[in-house]
Amino acid sequence: MKAALLVLSLLAFAAAKEYEGYQVLSVRPQTVEDTALIRKAVNNLGLDQWTDLKALGAPVDILMTMKQANSFIKILKSKNIPAEIKISDVQRVINEQATARKNLLKTSRAFDHTTYHTLEEIYAILDALKSDFPSLVTDYVAGTTYEGRDIRVTVVSSDGSNTRDVIWIDCGIHAREWVSPATCQWILDQLTSGYGSDSGITALVDTFDFHVMTVANPDGYDYTWTSDRLWRKNRVPYGDLGCHGTDPNRNFDSAFGGPGTSDNPCSDIYHGPFAFSEAESSAIRDAILAIGSRLRKYISIHSYSQLWMTPYGYDSTLPPNYDEQYRVAGIGVSALTAVHGTQFTYGNIADVIYLSAGCSTDWVYDTNGVQYGFALELRDTGNWGFLLPPEQIVPTGEETWAGIMAAINAMQ
Repeated sequence: MKAALLVLSLLAFAAAKEYEGYQVLSVRPQTVEDTALIRKAVNNLGLDQWTDLKALGAPVDILMTMKQANSFIKILKSKNIPAEIKISDVQRVINEQATARKNLLKTSRAFDHTTYHTLEEIYAILDALKSDFPSLVTDYVAGTTYEGRDIRVTVVSSDGSNTRDVIWIDCGIHAREWVSPATCQWILDQLTSGYGSDSGITALVDTFDFHVMTVANPDGYDYTWTSDRLWRKNRVPYGDLGCHGTDPNRNFDSAFGGPGTSDNPCSDIYHGPFAFSEAESSAIRDAILAIGSRLRKYISIHSYSQLWMTPYGYDSTLPPNYDEQYRVAGIGVSALTAVHGTQFTYGNIADVIYLSAGCSTDWVYDTNGVQYGFALELRDTGNWGFLLPPEQIVPTGEETWAGIMAAINAMQ
């Protein structure tokens, strides 16, 4: 069994898209003109922009070849625009993490937070969780992807009556954000192993049911293991250009097709042909609607940038209960920072990170009336970006769970 897993792991990485000669350049535009120059370069060269401009002087991380970076840096220097290389060799980082995983590969079906896991491994761990805690854990399939994979939700409930208020947490809607599903695994581990032994966790599980969608984009996530580590979207084919994928978090019926989205199927922020055209967004919608008025808090976990965000993303309008959401977010961030000192910024999505229509958090707030809807961007701020080393899984899980627990307890 172990040998077979090792062969599959090696084949997966052998088949992966190569990023030899790629770097991540972090640029800090100082003026509106600087911003226009950067956007023009990204659009004309078809570059993969990892982060968007949050404010003048804030970093914009862009994946590009070393040749492109060298030429671009010369232009930036001529205009006095600060820039630095954050990741000098993207493929080397991918290779090093693949080698480390190969050396740690295990056949255990238990939680192992020292490494990232394939989709098959994650689902095996979730199956084992249900077997190990039969009186506490159940699950259901919220939908089926284009490629036929289940979109699974794990339910942690100490009474199973389906009458308690619900805390919803989803992870991995963007495929390349590996620390997100890893954090959902950490949360499930804490909820189950801590029940009955940790008074804080026991009190939460005796008050709320937890619905956790560990991998909201199974097709995309699997593709990051077999073909392209930095793939973001799902894998639905579109158009005659051979493009694949919709961004599921631009596909919700919340100002669908608005700012921060694209109608180009080749774009990383393609919104899809119509709202809820995708299995992933539809699965979250259907599960949320089935929970109905029992849903007290919605949390969607992403990476990276270290942000705790509230609605809205589609414009800068603040929701009616923004002050309350802001208060609870602040309590969550304070608890998170107290664990390892990690600094988070918090506030509404449009102002804290960028305009992004069609997002799940806005839809849940507007349509389902959920008064506490949050989108979290986990570690880091660009030193590793989407390639966060596995040794940071545990501290990320520890601080994130501490923040979530505090935010739940702070709800009115």
